[in-house]
Amino acid sequence: GLVRLFGFASHISLWTFSLIQLGMAGARRILALINTESELDENPQGVSQPIRGEIIFDHVSFAYEGVPVLRDISFRAAPGETVAIVGQTGSGKTTLTRLVNRTYDVTAGRVLVDGIDVRDWHLTSLRSQISAIEQDIFLFSRSLAENIAFGVHGKIDQAELQQAAREAQAHDFIMGFPEGYATLVGERGVTLSGGQRQRIAIARAILTNPRILILDDSTSAIDSATEDQIQRAMRRVMRGRTTLLITHRLSQIRWADRILVLQRGELVDQGRHEELMERCEPYRRIFARYGR
Repeated sequence: GLVRLFGFASHISLWTFSLIQLGMAGARRILALINTESELDENPQGVSQPIRGEIIFDHVSFAYEGVPVLRDISFRAAPGETVAIVGQTGSGKTTLTRLVNRTYDVTAGRVLVDGIDVRDWHLTSLRSQISAIEQDIFLFSRSLAENIAFGVHGKIDQAELQQAAREAQAHDFIMGFPEGYATLVGERGVTLSGGQRQRIAIARAILTNPRILILDDSTSAIDSATEDQIQRAMRRVMRGRTTLLITHRLSQIRWADRILVLQRGELVDQGRHEELMERCEPYRRIFARYGR
């Protein structure tokens, strides 16, 4: 009995130690991100003006904690153009998009918005005109209306807010809650499904009217029954905006004016779907595994 008890206690101790180690690793990642953000020069004297939406990567390389993530990336997205970015997990797709809004700064080369290095923009002005819809949507423990309006400056027009929700296919499920748009999200309010959270994020993007839109596998949490509705909403929010689209879905890639193929942090090819299927083996492998 004592042997069994000792073994059980040892198992609990190892389990507790593992949890502590995981917590410490997570804390280190969070602190690293906070430190990265705090080290960025907000450049309060920088350029502050409306964005047209041209994006240029000029021989961009990026390393995180000394480990190369992107190597010598060059491409141009014209204002209003949709550029899809594909690649295996770990190829640097998300990192590439995060260099545009300066979540990170490049290690070498330049990222230009409207011909101006992003480091020469006023950081708040730059970010206020860029909207990102990612896999993990962050919502505040506030009302649904406040979550949609996050990032909007000045007085919120409720009619415009609800119109944005309608365009994002969110209005009907919001009105299904007893409190409607006043429904609280989070700990003491409703818990939304992945698809509902993404529709709130799409409504937010419509309302804030960004010139540059980043969609990072943003329909990954949406079930097939609602995917068509969400894709129609995404097409609306993309219209007239420069869009960087990370996805493996062929139905979305066909929207793109151009596709970038990343492999181990390098841009190995770019073109349209049919061209890449003919000449680019890494692209064919991606669709053999993920494409649909």
